[in-house]
Amino acid sequence: MKFSRFGVIDLRQVILGFAVLCVMVTLGNQFIINYRVHGQQMVAHTLASNQAYASKLSDITEQFLNSLQMQLRYSAAQLADNNTPKSQQQETLRLLEQTASFNSVVVVNEQGVITSTAPLTLGVKGVRLQSDSAKQSLRAQAPTIPQPFVSPASNLIVSPSHPIFSADEQYQGYIAGTIYLHGDNILSRLLGQHFHNDKANIIVLSENGSVIYHSQRQRVGAKITPASPLWPAFANAQMQSGSEGVGGMLVGYAPVRTANWVVLVGTERNQVVESVGNTIMNVLAKAAPVTVVTLLVIWYLANLISAPLRQLAQRVADSSKEYDDVPTWFFEAKTLRNALRTYSNEQHQRINDLNKASLTDPLTGIGNRRYMEVFIQSMVADEQAFAVITLDIDHFKRVNDSYGHDVGDDVIQGLGQLLQSSCREYDGVCRSGGEEFLLILPGIGKKIALELAERLRVAIQAHDFTPVPQVTVSLGVSLWQPGCSVDAVLKAADNALYRAKQRGRNRCEVELLG
Repeated sequence: MKFSRFGVIDLRQVILGFAVLCVMVTLGNQFIINYRVHGQQMVAHTLASNQAYASKLSDITEQFLNSLQMQLRYSAAQLADNNTPKSQQQETLRLLEQTASFNSVVVVNEQGVITSTAPLTLGVKGVRLQSDSAKQSLRAQAPTIPQPFVSPASNLIVSPSHPIFSADEQYQGYIAGTIYLHGDNILSRLLGQHFHNDKANIIVLSENGSVIYHSQRQRVGAKITPASPLWPAFANAQMQSGSEGVGGMLVGYAPVRTANWVVLVGTERNQVVESVGNTIMNVLAKAAPVTVVTLLVIWYLANLISAPLRQLAQRVADSSKEYDDVPTWFFEAKTLRNALRTYSNEQHQRINDLNKASLTDPLTGIGNRRYMEVFIQSMVADEQAFAVITLDIDHFKRVNDSYGHDVGDDVIQGLGQLLQSSCREYDGVCRSGGEEFLLILPGIGKKIALELAERLRVAIQAHDFTPVPQVTVSLGVSLWQPGCSVDAVLKAADNALYRAKQRGRNRCEVELLG
């Protein structure tokens, strides 16, 4: 009797169909993963590049502003002992023509009256400053880079200034150079010539959010508000360099500390994502021939593998029908499924064991330094105040030298168990290294933290660490509150610990921030 193939799925078809399905799913999954990973990498790269370039432009602007202040300081020194109208006119013309750093130069006396200008055609000589913004330098009586304001000549300007003091320290006004933000100016040329990314927008903002420079010139003089998508980056940039995605933009930022300005370099996220899509499509097109060849190889191998099995199946069918009701294919699938389930459970258990081991100190069984970092990160993320107690075994080297390292390990183990049993379930207890331990105590203030530290010190001193007669520890206490630096708090606790060591050991000390 011959084996009938009609209406039956044979092994060759199963192998071929399954293999083709696996190839197609794998390729599809690979392209999806590549698209996402490459997109994430491109976003991260763009953010890092924009931050680096913002920092570079910040440094360039910082140097430029410092150079302007040096020029103005020199001119102020020249006028200090010879502050006549003629000297003022000569100095303003020299400063304007010699450096080409300013669009105009003015001298303002102590009453706020413009007494000299360059160029002479400016038309504001004798004008008294009226607006509060125009009087920023007059009030400061110090080297100043004021907020942008509209000058008496109706120009939106930034006007670095330097005070003029006579030989007897009498304030005589100031000399200021002006940069016309809406016109051609050296700052725009300095920031506008770059080789970073033609698609990137460069923005310089003053302390109050006024646009001092923008790649799109028509936006100069505008002012961003808390409702603007760029406001978070602007607020963060006033404190430090960084990068973040805001309002569909990938923005790198850096502060210009001399003037309290902010440099933003932003790229449209859609442009980055579009470039990733184009790259993936190119990869897909180049991979098509290889995919076709792979499918042909799969077809050949499916025939090669199934041929002997198909012959065996035919012979079994010819000799007996005793196996007709055995769901062979289903049985194999079920067995494979059970095997995969068992394998998956075993793998998950191994991963869980590895994760637990990565957070556990192998000697004491309590948390290790990585556990401490993860625990503190969770507290900071929840803005949960906590106390930090660091403790160190006094004269631990003597224990190792006198009783051996095995006894020293027993002391460390016993101390770890004692600390674990003395703390609450949700406290963080870890061995931070050697004979040093760290306790993270959520929701505890200074008084309770000190009381707990003292109780631990007394309990450890009274604990039986046979054969060691007595073990004592020194403890340092500090507190973390939302807004504080974790590194600073840990450093404060270490400082308190070292102070306890210096003051005789076997004692508690505290050091708080602020």
